[in-house]
Amino acid sequence: RGIKVKLLRDNRYCSMADLYIATVYQIATIKGISEDSAYTIKGIVKSFADQARKGVKIRLSADDRNQFATELVRSISMYRGSLKIIETCNDILFYNKQNTDELIDALKSATNDLKWFFSSKATKNKAIDAYEKLKAKRAEAYYFQAEYELQLLDKNEHIDNFAAWEDFQKNSVSFFTVLEQINPGILGNDDDVYGLPGYLAREIQEESIFTDGLKCSLRRYQKWGVKYILHQKKVLLGDEMGLGKTIQAIATMVSLKNTGQTHFVVVCPASVLSNWCREIEKHSTLRVTKIHGADRSVKLKLWVKNGGVAVTTYETTQYFSLENDFKFSLLVVDEAHYIKNNYAKRTINTVMLSKHAHRLLFMTGTALENKVDEMIALIDIIQPKIASQIRNIAFMSSAPQFREKIAPVYYRRKREDVLSELPKLIENREWCSMLKEEEELYERAVLEKQYVEARRVSWNVENLKNSSKAKRLLEIVEQAQAEERKIIVFSFFLETIHKIGLLLGNRCLNSINGSVSPQRRQEIIDEFDKSPAGSVLLAQIQSGGTGLNIQSASVVVICEPQFKPSIENQAIARAYRMGQARNVLVYRLLCENTVDEKIIAMLEDKQAIFDAFADKSVAAGETLELDEKTLGNIFDEELERIKAKRNKVAAKIDIQNPDIVAPIVEIDSVELDAIKEKASEEYRKQMKLSYKDLVLYLLQKYGPAKVDYFVNSSCRSKNPKISRTSEGLYCHHIDEDKAIQLAKTFYALRNPFDYQKADRLVYCNALEHLLLHIKISEEPRNPNANKMDYIGVGGANNIICEINDLYNSKVFSQKWRENIFRAIENSFDDYIVLLKYFWWVLQHDSRYLIARKEELVVGWDGNVVPRVYNELFDK
Repeated sequence: RGIKVKLLRDNRYCSMADLYIATVYQIATIKGISEDSAYTIKGIVKSFADQARKGVKIRLSADDRNQFATELVRSISMYRGSLKIIETCNDILFYNKQNTDELIDALKSATNDLKWFFSSKATKNKAIDAYEKLKAKRAEAYYFQAEYELQLLDKNEHIDNFAAWEDFQKNSVSFFTVLEQINPGILGNDDDVYGLPGYLAREIQEESIFTDGLKCSLRRYQKWGVKYILHQKKVLLGDEMGLGKTIQAIATMVSLKNTGQTHFVVVCPASVLSNWCREIEKHSTLRVTKIHGADRSVKLKLWVKNGGVAVTTYETTQYFSLENDFKFSLLVVDEAHYIKNNYAKRTINTVMLSKHAHRLLFMTGTALENKVDEMIALIDIIQPKIASQIRNIAFMSSAPQFREKIAPVYYRRKREDVLSELPKLIENREWCSMLKEEEELYERAVLEKQYVEARRVSWNVENLKNSSKAKRLLEIVEQAQAEERKIIVFSFFLETIHKIGLLLGNRCLNSINGSVSPQRRQEIIDEFDKSPAGSVLLAQIQSGGTGLNIQSASVVVICEPQFKPSIENQAIARAYRMGQARNVLVYRLLCENTVDEKIIAMLEDKQAIFDAFADKSVAAGETLELDEKTLGNIFDEELERIKAKRNKVAAKIDIQNPDIVAPIVEIDSVELDAIKEKASEEYRKQMKLSYKDLVLYLLQKYGPAKVDYFVNSSCRSKNPKISRTSEGLYCHHIDEDKAIQLAKTFYALRNPFDYQKADRLVYCNALEHLLLHIKISEEPRNPNANKMDYIGVGGANNIICEINDLYNSKVFSQKWRENIFRAIENSFDDYIVLLKYFWWVLQHDSRYLIARKEELVVGWDGNVVPRVYNELFDK
């Protein structure tokens, strides 16, 4: 525009910012720039600044602690910290101000000599009395309390940067709420009404929320959502996955309770029943009653009598027998797309229940804009008049006219509309209630001390259709697909990964595990990046949880709790890292009343202790992972709980017995050869062989099998001619390092029938059987192994329990079992050598952290065998 930019630069005005802070007068003093030009320059610069301001939004991250962010975080932390102190100060002032002001007013006559001279004696006496009373107040609680609060305020104003950032990390929602309150739109959302028509927004703005009894902070958009629900009374909330629909529902119930309402109902899928109960208890003071299972009728009567929140499933609604005139305040229907079919039984039952509710809140994270028929079906239940109005214009579902018609009943916000300060990590614990088959398998695993199987709770059912965790996983995957998200599923166990792959089918890519090369892993991730929404990447958490960048996924599912929080954090970090454009949703699948619950609780306790003493050197070296002793205690507690539940009296493992109190012998690696040398010549020779060589040796020693393991390829009938128990010999599969468990049809069918043939079998006595399993445990994992865990160890533990029973003089009722163990009756010394050898393997291989010392000295009933104990433990 003819402005001489060189003159500005020569006078050190080198940027828009320099000119913005300069005055017109300062610019006009430059030789060659007139006052008119200076005004023009300021006008241009202001227009640039205004445009820039529209695009500049606050972004706070603990990973970007620059000077300006730190200053802002510190200011907000001071502000938040001062609010409660100021409130207390106001209370102190309220109760003391009138009396104090009266005394100060009485002192006015003494404020200068002239006033005092002309004051009456009564006025002077009154002033003297006021002075004495004010002076006396300095010895009263009022003065000390006020002084204490002011000291707190002063201390709060001197908060250091580190403490402020710690406050931010723990209370980021509150920080962003403060920013929104002070400057709406500063986080990137300039829409104060979140897309609602003006007339409706003005009405909702006046709605009040009463949050006494709510234990969490609400974001601005969540408060607006609660106001919408309260004002409209019957609505469908369709907020995107991860925006806190559950919190908004809870806050609505809390607000209604504070206005005198007493009864509320939540209907949800069985897979999230426990989760709803926990969320209500965690975030509010509302009473919760779970109405589900055999005692549903009793619980229903209690809820009708006492009030609170009844949480139930779609299936259980058929048992909600309520008096015709009984009304409750609010019905919340979660995952409302479950009742889109008008003729489905659960739809009919839910609609019948809704007749008893004054208010309705249907919720779904599934986008309904592209499924208009489903939307209309749900709206027809909530607001039939609106449904009839939009049926004829359903083809205009993306038009402003359609959106305005549904605004009074359907409300959906997207993440980018309301949480633009994200990406953010949103973690959820999904508590699943076990089905009967799952519970039986789990309890059997604990009672038989198959702790690996116990950890695989819910995933170890033969058909995942009977798995509560699998059902919840399917719901998460379907909802993620509807929101155009991709999913990573992590598990510690290869078998779990394999079964989920079969369940999800074509949605899954090749899984990532320890046997997949780094190059192939990256190829799989590249394929995943190009795959459509709803795609699932399966990964073993030890392999896929480190060193990979998987930003194209924004949903992370962890199938079971890990012993080290760091393992989970590393896995989550694969998706939640620089470059992630969407908020990352983490779902931890957990089963109630199992070791899942105990492991989570134990890790929480350790974290709390660590946090409490994190500034002390003692805690600095502490680990948050669960150690062997802690794991042992967890499983012992669970074992006793299940025994008590089944009303069985079982002997407890008690190595604190006065007769046996010493620690187990710690075997150093240099002593291993010396240990082996203590065996007889036969076993010494066998221990020096590899697993494959030992198999060949035993084939020569006892001869090969003469018939196949199964009669036919159905693997249903074991060939009786295969048995050589009369000779005291087991039948062992030569590929048992691949977890070929022929005794279980499920595993037998997983392999070609050729694997069941006679030439795959070998015979061995009980000690040789134990040695074969030790050899499997000792060697690297077979890359062709079935997707099993701790191959070799589980079988070895079972064999050890049975042998311990032999040396405890137990009488075996089965003839074949007696033959097996009498064959090694005189081999006790060799057995002890093998036990020490096995213990050395367990101690020196990180894969076997779960192994417990006690298991080496007990029989099947859990009793310690003194004879074995005395040899294995120091006296």
